[in-house]
Amino acid sequence: MGKAFQKIFITGASTGIGRQLALDYGKTGSELWLLARSEAKLTELAGEIEIAGGQAHILICDATDEPAFLNSLGTAQVESGGFDLVIANAGWGGRMRYPGDKNIDVLNQVIDLNFRAATQTLEFFAKYMVIAKHGHLVGVSSIAGFRGAPSAAAYSATKAALISYLESLRFSVRPFGVYVTDIRPGFVRTPMTDRNVVPMPFLMEVDLASKKIRRAIFRRRKRFTFPWQMAVLLHLIKAAPDFLYDFVAALTFGKQAVSGRTGKAESNSPS
Repeated sequence: MGKAFQKIFITGASTGIGRQLALDYGKTGSELWLLARSEAKLTELAGEIEIAGGQAHILICDATDEPAFLNSLGTAQVESGGFDLVIANAGWGGRMRYPGDKNIDVLNQVIDLNFRAATQTLEFFAKYMVIAKHGHLVGVSSIAGFRGAPSAAAYSATKAALISYLESLRFSVRPFGVYVTDIRPGFVRTPMTDRNVVPMPFLMEVDLASKKIRRAIFRRRKRFTFPWQMAVLLHLIKAAPDFLYDFVAALTFGKQAVSGRTGKAESNSPS
């Protein structure tokens, strides 16, 4: 599923879904440019990829540091000569509690990483793909973007915004032979979700999630929500009247909506 992509760029590649995608694409012999904040984790990942037969270049960067981030994107473009596949994967949940002294700071960080950095990644490389009339742009949004999830106001808002952005972007670049895919994962087992204390229905292992994501990209899916059980459930939730959604959501996540959801946001520091 990865042989069609010779040169790949991935943000948030040091852990979770991003790391697994990098490993799996590396096994196909792809050349990868991987961006994240942790030099140690990226160096370890690059070594695993090279042992598996791929090539990996690491870019140590905080995606919320705009000047440094844009400079890193430029470096990757120059070194690669152009990408076949770009995956904007980096994201963070943030922990907002009420009353809370840090909510505005957390909100700004979540917006910067989940929306600004994601859209800047896609816009930056869209320019070159449109000129080359070749390429595939992928954004990793979330099922949380379907409705406002209790205890995840900033996260839900940024993922909903990313979903809309990806849909609009698709119309702009498709005439030039460039594809756009919106990946909407449900709950996937990663080091971050291992700390979650909220219900995680249909939890999926990260290697299976990577396989499904890569297949959706290979098939040039416009949007892909998984697992399928969650996709069905989310469509029902999206269509549910407000009073029913409010009742069920409050019953399930009521305490976390006030105290803040633990897990991804536990340390209030982007991973």
